[in-house]
Parts: sequence; structure tokens; C-alpha cells
Amino acid sequence: MRPYHEHSQLALGYKYLGLFEYNETARKILAQIKYQKNRELIPFIQKSLLRHAPKIAADLLIPAPLNPLRRQERGFNQAEEFFRTYAAYYHIPLRADIVYRGKNTQKLAALSPAERERETADIFQVWANKEAELKNKKILLIDDIITTGNTLKKLAETIARCAPASIEIISVFRPAGQANML
Repeated sequence: MRPYHEHSQLALGYKYLGLFEYNETARKILAQIKYQKNRELIPFIQKSLLRHAPKIAADLLIPAPLNPLRRQERGFNQAEEFFRTYAAYYHIPLRADIVYRGKNTQKLAALSPAERERETADIFQVWANKEAELKNKKILLIDDIITTGNTLKKLAETIARCAPASIEIISVFRPAGQANML
């Protein structure tokens, strides 16, 4: 995988880094991990992140939560798994217990941007007993791939209500042809 390092601003003003171009090879790797449960490929992504992802100053890494049924079916959250070694290497707590997906959504990959917007309205919630843990913290949101940016925007909006010091976003993959969609 060749680093892509796409820096852009989401519409809400959150700094974003997409590391690798989402090409046919990347699509096949992700499909094997997500849909065939091929966990043997996860270390490849982890090593690529350690090799190419810059250290980003953060107090907490928060993965985009999966639909609870999808997480149960898959057995893991790929974003959490991909960034586990990054979090350990840079001594940043990886916290999948702060935010949850309060609404089960259909698979977003097949939806248009307008359909994604409707489907992701109010999908994330911060656990009430965890809100104070976000206040004045530098938050780094993580995900496997960003397409329209809608899911991560919704997650950032949810976390922003808890008054963090900052929110930044990093994803492993970013489709090359969609830079203007953010």
C-alpha cells in the first residue's frame, strides 16, 4: 500500500487525514477482513499504519462504532483492530466504550450521499457516564474508510456536544475521487 496522506477539512472544520488510496487491492483486503472475517490480514494494516501514519497528539482514540448487530455478526470492529497497535505504540488510550451506535443502520456503502445523510441522523450517542471523559480532551476519531464523510461528521458532532479541546479524524483508506465531497 502506498501512503495517500490526503489532508482536508470536513465541512464542520475537523482536521482529517486519509492514509491510503482506496483502490481495488484495498477493496479486496477490506472485504476479506470485514465480510470473510479474515483476521490474519489485520496485522498487515496495523504495520502499514505504524509505518506511514504520523503521530497525532491526542488524549483518546475513539473508533467509529459499528451497528451492534454487525459487530456481533463480525465479532470485531475493524477500525478498532486496525488502530490497536498505533494506540499502543503512541500510548494513546483506545476507547471503544465511550460512544455507541444508538440506531441500527443498513449498510452505508451502497447508499447515495443523500440516503446516508438520512440513514445516519442521530445514530451516535455518548454514554451518559462517559461524557465528562471527553471534556477538554484532544480526541482522534478513527475509521477504516471514509467515503462521503457523513458517518464521521455525525460522530464528531455527537462528541463535540461534550466540549472536547479538539477533534481530529484519521482513516486508513480514502477514495481518491471524492476529495470534494468533504
